[in-house]
Amino acid sequence: MNTLQGTIINGQIVLDAPPVFPEGTRVEVLPLEEIAPAALGMREEDWPTTPELIAVHLARMDQVGPGWLSPKDDEAWRAALRAEKESEKSQFMGDADKLRGMWE
Repeated sequence: MNTLQGTIINGQIVLDAPPVFPEGTRVEVLPLEEIAPAALGMREEDWPTTPELIAVHLARMDQVGPGWLSPKDDEAWRAALRAEKESEKSQFMGDADKLRGMWE
């Protein structure tokens, strides 16, 4: 669906661009918010910086579920994440051995 924007001038809506809907299409008009939408996430200065506050923050994050995945999809995602972690760990160890050999 396309969104049309415009301005009310003398009681009439003046669109910023020509409409793309056929003549006779009914529409709903809602005012745009004049204030900026709330920011997502945390401001840089609000991030925890001590080990204790970081631990509290991580514990809070662990309590929040993904919310958009079914339990089956969530488990599949977590399994894939664990497999990727193990793969990266083994790759890292192989690379570390190569580097160690170069310096010995």
